[in-house]
Amino acid sequence: MPGRVRSGLSRCPFFISCPACPAKSHGHFTRRRVTIRAYRRKNGGTFQQQRDMMRHSAICYVTALCMGAAFLPLSVMPSHAAGVAGGGTGAAHAADMAARMQPAEQQAVLQARPAPAPGTGTSTGAAGLLAWPGVPRLGLPVLRMPDFARAPADGNARPLLPWLALAATWDPDLARRAGSARARAEWQQARAVLRVGGVDLLPSGRLQAGEDQVLAGSMAGMIGAGLLAGHVLPVFGSVVREEHARADGTVPDRMTPVPAARLASQGLLGIAMALETAHGGAILCGGLAPCQTVTGLGAMVHDAWHFPGMVMALPGGAGTIRDTDIAPTLAAVAAGVDMEQVAPGEDGHDVLGVALRQAVRDGSLKPAQVQAMVTHILASFYMSGSLDHPPSFASVHDGAQSASADTLVADVEAQGAVLLQNENRVIPFDPAWGPVLMLVRPALRPAAEKLADAMRHAGLNVTLSVTTEGAGAPGTLPPATAQAARTLVLSNSNDDNQMISTLAEMGGHVAVVLVADDPDRQMPWLDTVDSVVQAWAWRDEYAQPLAALLSGQQDFSGHLPVTLTGGFYPPGMADADYRAFARAHVVPLFPFGYGLSTHGHVTVSDLRVVRDGNHVTANFSVTNPDDTPVRAVPQLYVEMPDDLPGAARRLAGWRSVMVAPGHTVRLSVPFSLRLVGQWNPAGGNWNVAAGDYTLSLGLSSVMMVRHATLHLPALHVPGTLDGTPASAVTAE
Repeated sequence: MPGRVRSGLSRCPFFISCPACPAKSHGHFTRRRVTIRAYRRKNGGTFQQQRDMMRHSAICYVTALCMGAAFLPLSVMPSHAAGVAGGGTGAAHAADMAARMQPAEQQAVLQARPAPAPGTGTSTGAAGLLAWPGVPRLGLPVLRMPDFARAPADGNARPLLPWLALAATWDPDLARRAGSARARAEWQQARAVLRVGGVDLLPSGRLQAGEDQVLAGSMAGMIGAGLLAGHVLPVFGSVVREEHARADGTVPDRMTPVPAARLASQGLLGIAMALETAHGGAILCGGLAPCQTVTGLGAMVHDAWHFPGMVMALPGGAGTIRDTDIAPTLAAVAAGVDMEQVAPGEDGHDVLGVALRQAVRDGSLKPAQVQAMVTHILASFYMSGSLDHPPSFASVHDGAQSASADTLVADVEAQGAVLLQNENRVIPFDPAWGPVLMLVRPALRPAAEKLADAMRHAGLNVTLSVTTEGAGAPGTLPPATAQAARTLVLSNSNDDNQMISTLAEMGGHVAVVLVADDPDRQMPWLDTVDSVVQAWAWRDEYAQPLAALLSGQQDFSGHLPVTLTGGFYPPGMADADYRAFARAHVVPLFPFGYGLSTHGHVTVSDLRVVRDGNHVTANFSVTNPDDTPVRAVPQLYVEMPDDLPGAARRLAGWRSVMVAPGHTVRLSVPFSLRLVGQWNPAGGNWNVAAGDYTLSLGLSSVMMVRHATLHLPALHVPGTLDGTPASAVTAE
């Protein structure tokens, strides 16, 4: 085992041949499979065009080309189409069905209320279950859904998989598999609607799917695609409990109303990308702030985007009624709310119930407005096909998580664990270099025992040592640490920092595995330990894949979906995302998109950019000169001219591909020019200013290795939700 050397350079994230990168760091960067936007949609065209096509019951299917080392399987393409999964129906059918309803029926379907407990017929909302009433007279079934404001109490976490770990895979295929697995689980519980978090109307760099709207929206959208294929409607939006608190205690302003136009390139962009990628769904409001906080939402969604589906408010999200005041009802309708969830105990305070009926009677709310809301609701349900294929409440059964779900969770860890540092190539652990001591606090003992067993099965000699509570200062650690040549520490909080620092000062090689979802984790010991792995919040299913990574049986291939700040922010920073750090000219502890590998390296070359109307495609080659397969995830960033607002570099797209030894793959990353535009609320479109735009290909948000300049004339990009066709991947 070589002695410990502190060069301070091994965190260099280049995986290409680059003179700026030390030779020892080559081979620290590989990545994932297939693509992001090659999965965009099975159907071509915009939502407006789809609505026109639905009127003629015609749908055009686009098949991805699959060649070479990177394969785009048809199985991961959405197998449904907006308005088609429900039996060839769509927006036109929704409008027709809404018109056939009686006024009382229209008003009833604007709410999902507490569902009857099994066998009682009493509306108790047991286990947070709500029911949309349907219209039996017209053959529209009752559809059940969770109360989105309530934390799950059934032991079946929603969403099925840990968000940050899944986002760290940058793997759309895996996200869609997660959606499909979750659809099966919801079906077994007779639920036909599920909230998909990670994106929200309001901006946040601290949501569970990461801080970038392109990444989070695309991954959430692929989960939605899997749900829709299983006749479960995805509702895109987040709740407060999913937002990570900042280390400095800063709380975002969520009380001041903000026009939707100001959010077009922020939170709303993630929602739009999720709807486009999933090819349908619904939008949630009220999770992070009252629905009325975003003004003009309905006009943005329905008039500018031409999205036919609904905006749903979780319980209390649309406001509450006091006495006989109908103002909250009118405000909710004006804010674009189509459906309201009503939790137990809210009866009489809900805004789309008695108060709405009163508003209709006195003429404050027109019947046509109610009918339009119903049309939006039905359009979303027709997208999932749940009106024609509802789950049966009689089939509800409890049971443990399926083996396939367990495997999926393991795959998330295998592909989402991120190698942050690897001085002296301590990882993977070599059995020839002797035993490995695993050190943990008592709270992590169960996790450590599972990981130690898995590492032993992988051929490593592992000894587990558990500290006493409060141990950390010199002289308080177990005696075994003094003789250990290699120590692996599992850590889930800053409380472990003194212990890690003391251990590193003892002279042995130290690897730290972080088992918490904390973007602000402090690492004062970073320069004194050898290796650091971000393994995300612990689940027992992680033991085997993490052991395979630590033993070298599998390569690390995860990349950060969030900026790891170390708890430090530039002064005055409202957000903690990578664009905010770039605007402040501050390099974070570990940047967005960062990740190392242990098995090999690739080179990136021949970046070429082509514009076709309102879309741009970047083409480039990725070569693997080594003798082992590697995964690469080249990331494309676009930057506006310096004299334009919002000029900070942002992610435009990426490719996730396995490259065979000695092979080259030619990849394409398409993106819409709306990413560099400013929203024009008057025209309902994106204004792209004339100028020179920089496209950069890199391995994180701060490490760019290839650049190209694209000169654009002044353009107007339609606001209609977009569909980017899949591109071919060829081997050379």
